Amino acid sequence: MAGKALAALATVVLTVLLVAAAAAFFVSRDDATVPRSTQSGPGEARPAGAEPAVRAGNVVLLHSDERLTLELRRLAERIAGPPDPALRAAGQAVLVQQQPNLDVPVTAVTARRMLEAAGPDDPALEAFIEYWLGRTG
Repeated sequence: MAGKALAALATVVLTVLLVAAAAAFFVSRDDATVPRSTQSGPGEARPAGAEPAVRAGNVVLLHSDERLTLELRRLAERIAGPPDPALRAAGQAVLVQQQPNLDVPVTAVTARRMLEAAGPDDPALEAFIEYWLGRTG
């Protein structure tokens, strides 16, 4: 009887060790999905105090050519939904703003980062918006 109890105990202990080893293996292979720092990510750092001031989490699409307004608004709405003051206050909005004398067709800005884009259809622009939208830290 003692032999059966010892065998059962050894089986339980071995099973627990194997499950723990498997869990440790898979956790070590897991890639983090949350960035470790707000300094990494698409775009480049904005200087402190740069204009326009942008609420953390929001993305502002600056452009000087009025012909881009409609396309940029469609892009913003497709990614973030229709403009809404509550989203803007929560740092969850993509805003479109005309600004004269830009050197590039579109400049996307967040509170800390910026990206110069060739236009509304630039894949880097969409990637920038999707990455930074809603990130407050």
